[in-house]
Amino acid sequence: MPMTYPAHSADHRSAFWRAYIFCTDHKVIAVQYGLTGLFFLVVGFALMMVMRWQMAYPGAPIPLLGHGLEHILGSEMAPKGAVSPQLFNSFGAMHGTIMIFLGVVPIMFGAFGNFLIPLQIGAADMAFPRLNMASYQLYFCGGVVMLTSFFVPGGAAQSGWTSFSPLATLADPKHVWDGQTFWLMGMSLLICSSLLGAINFMTTIIQLRASGMTWMRLPFLIWAQFVTAFLLLLAFPPLEAAAVLQLMDSVLDTSFFLPTGFGRRRKASVCERRWQSVVVAALVLVFGTSRSVRPDSSGLGIVCEIIANNTRKPIYGYISMVYSALGMGFISFIVWGHHMFLTGMGTAVSTFFQTTTMIVSIPSVIILTCLLVSFWGAALRFNTPMFFALAFLPMFGLGGLTGLPLGFAYSDIHLHDTFYVIAHFHYNRGTGRHVRSLRRNLLLVSEADGPNLERILGQDSLLAFFPFYEPDLFADVWARAGWNESASG
Repeated sequence: MPMTYPAHSADHRSAFWRAYIFCTDHKVIAVQYGLTGLFFLVVGFALMMVMRWQMAYPGAPIPLLGHGLEHILGSEMAPKGAVSPQLFNSFGAMHGTIMIFLGVVPIMFGAFGNFLIPLQIGAADMAFPRLNMASYQLYFCGGVVMLTSFFVPGGAAQSGWTSFSPLATLADPKHVWDGQTFWLMGMSLLICSSLLGAINFMTTIIQLRASGMTWMRLPFLIWAQFVTAFLLLLAFPPLEAAAVLQLMDSVLDTSFFLPTGFGRRRKASVCERRWQSVVVAALVLVFGTSRSVRPDSSGLGIVCEIIANNTRKPIYGYISMVYSALGMGFISFIVWGHHMFLTGMGTAVSTFFQTTTMIVSIPSVIILTCLLVSFWGAALRFNTPMFFALAFLPMFGLGGLTGLPLGFAYSDIHLHDTFYVIAHFHYNRGTGRHVRSLRRNLLLVSEADGPNLERILGQDSLLAFFPFYEPDLFADVWARAGWNESASG
């Protein structure tokens, strides 16, 4: 009769849960962030592909997935396997939410920040290991709540990834627990997760540096993560306030964004709706504009590490880059009004935000110049991470150049709500995606199958990357010329 060891099996199962699920080790938590973020990136990419298909072939059934969507979401959302207007709005809102809040930032900030910060400052672990574990668990729960919203009555949120009122507040008055309510609950969990992570990161960098590791000896990646955490810590409270108040308007029938105080069931006047929209936009964009700097800061930190390693010398102008990163973080808090030129702001306020928007580009130019000068006289080593770092530089510059016309009120009025704005946003975020691909190649692919798989998944994918972003810049022009399929490709 075979012998059994129940006690040993129980200990093994307990050890597994402690080692991989409820673990406080910063490396394991970094891997958890990375794998979960990659999963959500795949989900966001799938939503984008369905939207692209709808733009190329309006009203046509989706190949392979159409009948499945109709079966899961119902004939109202996906009639005969095609994308309805409501489903398109849902996919658009959830694509932006998932890619930014559940994909880009968790990987760049949570995964690689957790993995690299203790190693580069000489710390044994993060300052608050249990807080670190709780941060990931809140992030995971927030992602689950977001995905659950697809299956509630009325479908997922349809008010964009910014959730502006009155569109979000009055989105589905028939259902209290609609997709927008689940979106707000998931966002609240994600905000709490990021706040815990930001506190942990800043405390670790300030308190746990090794002896002799002064501020101006920190790697630029650590400075980038520190600025990112600082921005997050200051920018998230306004968004948290807006989300909680909007959630109360939806569930408790309050009127925080309705000055007459009659609740969401009452039909607001045109003047009241404008007031709602401006207030919520201000609260969200105080966060949103500074958050747009976060992936740039983290991405620049990674690129600096790769360039320094493959040029085999220190980055040129380290001190200038540090102060530029700090300045970029500070100025990003006073440029949010450039998203609101169409709200009817006065000339003086408009001029102020135009000026600060132009000023915020100066630190970016300084950092980009220092990176380019670092190549002078260097013994360059070309590998897959270096190729992605080199591709980062023109993408970063192009993202900034396309933003200049949007920083002036007289040109932004005509470009607002066009594909040009989408292209600008994706060029800025595309630089972060370059870095994510770079890091996956650096930390995973090269260790899995050596240079062959690294070349196939790295260098070859880089050649196919730019065409996914270039069409957005000219999509409106191409659409007017009748090239709808090309414009949506």
